[in-house]
Amino acid sequence: MTPFFRAARAALALSMAFVILPAGVARAEGSLLIWSPSKISGNAYRLRMGARTPPGSDARAGVDFSVTTSSTGSVRRTRDNARLWAEMQGRGASGAEGNVAAGYNPATGRATASAGVSHRWMATPSVDILINPSVWADSDMRHGHSGSVRVTQKAQLHSVTTGTSLIASGTAVSGQPHVKTEFRVEQNVMRGLNIAATVQRQDAELVGAIRARFRMDW
Repeated sequence: MTPFFRAARAALALSMAFVILPAGVARAEGSLLIWSPSKISGNAYRLRMGARTPPGSDARAGVDFSVTTSSTGSVRRTRDNARLWAEMQGRGASGAEGNVAAGYNPATGRATASAGVSHRWMATPSVDILINPSVWADSDMRHGHSGSVRVTQKAQLHSVTTGTSLIASGTAVSGQPHVKTEFRVEQNVMRGLNIAATVQRQDAELVGAIRARFRMDW
């Protein structure tokens, strides 16, 4: 590991100890600079730094510094301490929203790219239809490995009045013979609280799960 990555990892660990709140985001409103520390899991932290373009062209780019600690608090040695990233969003003439993103890890040579489109129609005054096709790919730029490609198609019925969503999706991955399918029912119980029941088809098996998610903005 180079001195740069060791110094970045130490600086990130120190900054997290003082400024991070769980899932918090520190950013000056209206600023073109990005400074966003976050806690992404129990022992993992990320500091996103970068810059965004002025309003009217929603593009941004920068670097993510990440650090993972053990249960005792010591910093773990990984090769995911730094990642370059770029993102762009836009809206077409039809009203569809599109987004593209790319990332590169200089320590491993792994590059990723993704693109997606979101279409929304009003079926009735209280029900919306959403269609979201997307594609994701990764590659080992250093060793010339082609990596994998994942294509996902998602359709959603959303009730504006009740906060209920019915979601069906299918995902195909290069090199895998089966298409992963999923059916999910989501319900917004209250502000920030979401409950979802999911049934997935993985290979020849059906797997069910019930999850609750609570989000709080600081």
